[in-house]
Amino acid sequence: MASVGIRDLKTHASAIVERAEAGEAFLVTRRGKPVAVVLPFTIEAEDLILGHASPFIRLREEGRAELRKGKTVGWQSLKTKVHKSNADR
Repeated sequence: MASVGIRDLKTHASAIVERAEAGEAFLVTRRGKPVAVVLPFTIEAEDLILGHASPFIRLREEGRAELRKGKTVGWQSLKTKVHKSNADR
């Protein structure tokens, strides 16, 4: 992973984003200390972002709480709900 100072990032943002689009990742530093990362946007990056989003965290915790209480949905029931949801689109 390439390293880029925050000042260089500010000056060369377009070029760095183009390189990220091509698949390169950058560690952004401020006074030599890591502060951020510039990554190509992929499904994995999207998962990372969603994993830290408040609504997703809340839903995940609600789901875990229901699971601990034994509230589950059978495969056939879930499959039916998904097919119905897709048909309604």
